[in-house]
Amino acid sequence: MRAFGRIGLVEMDLHGARLNALNDEIDKFRHFGVLLKLYAKNKIIPFKRHCANIFDIPTLSDKPEDINATLYLLISKVMIPFAYPGQNEDSVQLFQNALFETGIKHQAIDAFVEEVIATGFLKNLQLDCLEIYPRILAAELPLRPALFLDFDKEYEQTPIAMRVSTHQFEQYKDLFKDISEIISRQFVLIVAINNLQKRGNHNTFLPTGGEGGKGFTPSGIGTFADVTFGQKQEFIDDPWYQLMDGAIDNHLRNAIAHYKAEYDEITQIVTYYPKREGIKQEKAEQMYFLEFMRRLLVVYREMHRLHHLIKNLFYYHFIVMNG
Repeated sequence: MRAFGRIGLVEMDLHGARLNALNDEIDKFRHFGVLLKLYAKNKIIPFKRHCANIFDIPTLSDKPEDINATLYLLISKVMIPFAYPGQNEDSVQLFQNALFETGIKHQAIDAFVEEVIATGFLKNLQLDCLEIYPRILAAELPLRPALFLDFDKEYEQTPIAMRVSTHQFEQYKDLFKDISEIISRQFVLIVAINNLQKRGNHNTFLPTGGEGGKGFTPSGIGTFADVTFGQKQEFIDDPWYQLMDGAIDNHLRNAIAHYKAEYDEITQIVTYYPKREGIKQEKAEQMYFLEFMRRLLVVYREMHRLHHLIKNLFYYHFIVMNG
């Protein structure tokens, strides 16, 4: 009754439908993880067979575009409870428009796709994303209340603990860090497309890193990839792509990756220290564990959203360049 009171009947039905979808597929989570590993190891025959037998997803042919189609249908089917409504379709349309409806010459797109394919960058990014999905499924129990917050606008104004049971904060902390690192590398693709749109070459950055600024300018996306995530946004002028609210939290990411974060199971409060303080750690920030899981859900959604760009670039390579 309290849940109905917080979000209303329609939203509660939507939330219930997502939880029911999770419950319906929960027995197949292990198989899903195995299938992603089969794909990653290029064991295509058992991958196709089990996708058809376990998830009722047939593969049309052995062409790489059809193998990839099976992979992404599988991901969509299993991971749909964690997606924001309509996000997948909107993301695909956004990326297609960014590449093919902005006047970029096909030769320039070809050169960009060829570089990220030939260097293995795009494939490695895809495989890194695939490793995240089973870990999100393993966290599905404490993520369920975070999914509820999609509809609970009251929580944004007055966060409360809402009692989320967990004994694995370290595991979720590492998951947040790993997804943030993937987004940092996915951002290379965003900036490359920005360079294509503005200057017709994915490796050509605005000089001095910004309009009227001074300092280091990457010589190409290879050197840009090594720039820290907190500084990457300085090298994109008039960006065509907006990250989701909360997808970048450098304070929390730095605390988890480099400094310190701890969890009190009794109060359900996460305490983290986001800045370098020498031998002292005095300037702490805090949030409820539920809010941390909410932020984990947001960064996962951003990674998944950008995975659609990876998918689109592979299809361009398979169908347009090699079709």
